[in-house]
Amino acid sequence: MNTVIATRAQHPRYSNGLRKIPRPSWWSMRVELTVMWVVFLATHVFYAWQATWHPSGPFNDVTIVYRGWIDQAVAGDIPGIHSDYVYPVVSLIPMWLADLFGGRGGYMYAWMGIVIALDSLALWWLTRNPHGRLAGPRRLAAWWWTIFLLLLGTIAFGRIDAITVPIAIIALSLVMTRPALAGALITIGAWTKVWPAALFASAFVAIRRRWMLVLGAIVVCVSVMLGVLAIGGIDAIPHALSFVSGQGDRGLQLESTAASFFLMVHALGLVYYKNEFSQQILTQEIEGPGTKLVGDLLTPLMFIMMLVLMGLAVLAKKQGMGIATRLPTLTLGAVATFIVVNKVGSPQFITWLAPVIIFGLVWDGRRFLPLSIVALSIALLTQLVYPWYYWQIVDGMKAGAFTLLVRNLLVAGLMVWSLAHLGRGAFTKPKNS
Repeated sequence: MNTVIATRAQHPRYSNGLRKIPRPSWWSMRVELTVMWVVFLATHVFYAWQATWHPSGPFNDVTIVYRGWIDQAVAGDIPGIHSDYVYPVVSLIPMWLADLFGGRGGYMYAWMGIVIALDSLALWWLTRNPHGRLAGPRRLAAWWWTIFLLLLGTIAFGRIDAITVPIAIIALSLVMTRPALAGALITIGAWTKVWPAALFASAFVAIRRRWMLVLGAIVVCVSVMLGVLAIGGIDAIPHALSFVSGQGDRGLQLESTAASFFLMVHALGLVYYKNEFSQQILTQEIEGPGTKLVGDLLTPLMFIMMLVLMGLAVLAKKQGMGIATRLPTLTLGAVATFIVVNKVGSPQFITWLAPVIIFGLVWDGRRFLPLSIVALSIALLTQLVYPWYYWQIVDGMKAGAFTLLVRNLLVAGLMVWSLAHLGRGAFTKPKNS
């Protein structure tokens, strides 16, 4: 089976499409990898240091919120088991590990150590075979991810999303060759933070061995629910699933794509909108004319958009679009839709772009190289949004509102590109996918 897969991967429709870049004689592969690792680790260390003094408190979610949930669990009230919880229950595991290794005094450093370990595993996974067929595209993707983290800043590390990104990177690299393992990893990610469900849906629609993907997911879901039952009994089930129902009552978050238009109107002095801090969900929400209606429409619209993307992918397959073009485009579109068509819009959502851009650079580099540059711009603007301009955004000042709007429009551009590319594939038989 592995031989068959390798032969298929060498077919022109699986070609990455990038030309080999000549390198100076002194720039050996060993030197390149050494420099990459130094920059990669230094980026993590630098932003961990920045988090200790920045006035916006970029790691407050870790040191206050996550730590508070662990204190609550130690007191006998485990979130997601004995009470409702905003995240899927597996997210408590890295929070507990940070407490186990760091205690109260070193909680942030232990958290960062876990993030560094997982990110390093994913980087090693990308670069582990320096002489393989996809070695060049994988190194390019690894370099891109390193620069992406450098531009994105502290938000790439100080949220639960940081745990899911390296898992998703490894899972996507396995989805065509070991779908059961990929399905298990994606499901672990989704039980930590919901967004990898977009990757699962995309892979299920695109790959042939989709039931192996489902098998891996079932194994993980059964294991999680057995753990929930063992700890909390049958009464724990509704609490373990409360992260699904708990999103419905949320308002329109200030940093979301839809809210950024209202914020810009407010910053220009055209219509007054008020920002309110939700003590229940610990986010800034915007209130004013039209915000509730838009917020109510976004969730059903997201499902409609996802169905449109999946449908276009199915039609594109029938027209002959190769999977190495179709699946990366679909995963990018699904993740961008999760970000754009969402009443929630936290800055850490931008980390979700990393796995799908990496996947695209490895399998469809010619098309994804320009998109990867757009994603780097999104990362830089996101660091301006948070933590540097955050209070300008909260106060509705023009510079902050404009930066947020441009960032969100760029993410929307990635979604539109994915829809357009799949649409062309769905209704036009390509000469060479």
